[in-house]
Amino acid sequence: MSLNTSLFLLINASHIPGVIPLYVARAIAEIPIWFIPLILGLLWGKKENRQLVLSCLLCAGLALLINITIGHIWPMPRPFVEGIGLTLVPHAASASFPSDHAVLTWSVGFTMLMAPRYRKVGILLSVAGVAVAWARVFIGVHFPVDMLGALVVAAVSAGIITRLQIIQRLTNVRN
Repeated sequence: MSLNTSLFLLINASHIPGVIPLYVARAIAEIPIWFIPLILGLLWGKKENRQLVLSCLLCAGLALLINITIGHIWPMPRPFVEGIGLTLVPHAASASFPSDHAVLTWSVGFTMLMAPRYRKVGILLSVAGVAVAWARVFIGVHFPVDMLGALVVAAVSAGIITRLQIIQRLTNVRN
């Protein structure tokens, strides 16, 4: 048995009795991603935040594009496709690696970590990304390596977007 499968079986809900932990995990796996548009929408309201919001959106878009590309080149099956563990939510049998939920949460969080005024929001989203990663393995729709892949994709995407300062350069050209 691989380390990835062993870790999955350790984290997955197949050994947890009780309904409350299952509902909590499902909420953590599904709800935080919906706060990202809310946070970005609130930040968009102030003109001085718009470069950051656009950088977050560009980073998330790049990260998802990388995820889609990896999924097409190297389609890893989800745990339930392989008949491993307990799956608590219905999910398409799409490529598992890397996780879109985790990559979105972390890519926006990591981009905000690079903005001194919003470092606390970046920390909050990064921690939320860890919770989402745990929960998505717990509910049986991802392996731990899917989360490691999402972490790397998000970090690389945030590094590229902030290092190249694409949004800042485009904004300066317009002014």
